Amino acid sequence: MAKDLFTEIRVKYNTLSKNQKIVANYILENRDKCVRMTLNELGRECNLSETTIIRFINKLDYKSYQSFRLDMAQDLSRHDAADSPKGSEYQEIKSGDSAEEVKQKVISIASSAITDINNLIPVETVTEAAKLIESARKIMFFGAGGSGVVAMDVYHKFLRSGKNVIHEGNSHIALIHASQLTKDDLLILISHEGESKEVLECCRLAQEGKAKVLGITSYMNSDLAKMADLCIFSSTNDSAYYTEAMVSRLVQLVIMDMLFIIVNAREDDKALMAIEAANRATREMKVHNGYEEEA
Repeated sequence: MAKDLFTEIRVKYNTLSKNQKIVANYILENRDKCVRMTLNELGRECNLSETTIIRFINKLDYKSYQSFRLDMAQDLSRHDAADSPKGSEYQEIKSGDSAEEVKQKVISIASSAITDINNLIPVETVTEAAKLIESARKIMFFGAGGSGVVAMDVYHKFLRSGKNVIHEGNSHIALIHASQLTKDDLLILISHEGESKEVLECCRLAQEGKAKVLGITSYMNSDLAKMADLCIFSSTNDSAYYTEAMVSRLVQLVIMDMLFIIVNAREDDKALMAIEAANRATREMKVHNGYEEEA
């Protein structure tokens, strides 16, 4: 898969220093201008030293500004050739933006984050995660903060497909469940920052019992990323109003949907039978409450 410079900037955004983020923001918002700028000119536009710019490109694994600018030009050309729709580029949400501007920018930020999954997550990682789910005797889902909504959603999906799954929103009870997992079980932890005490303690307890841990987080240098047996990273875009945690949840949902579909497509008949049984159960409940759909 070809490396995309602009995706790489967004993916590594949360590992950048404050000044490096200024450079990243400027490049993402002014791609056409930056591709023609010298190192000195980019530094002046950002009000930063050339040394800071060099440290920024080093963070993206470039040794020279020349190679960085060449890749930027090639990626910009490729995006133009693909006829990307107007507004698909990164745009910061600002105070005073009109409703239409906010609408377009939110769509742009969310779609960019989802598109970044292609470059961010190797197919080998997705395949390995699917195998962990398939081989697990029992799967526990736990999410911290807003990610708890994602954990609940994916728990519901796998429950309907007949998997032996558990989910607990109460952190104390979740810790008890985690402490009882064994080598045949899998714990899936979903956390934007990957630093929640409850998440890390669940990870530690599960691993004490030899259970495998799959982490879903945005931060490549987080404690969860370091502790988990396997980690899938969700891309982020930082904005004063549309926070990266909001984007992260969208990406987390897409990642978990990918894993759900991969696993159930392989199990085919068994999963379909379980889903149909779940549908019958909920359909009958709707009938009993007077919500039967018209034929």
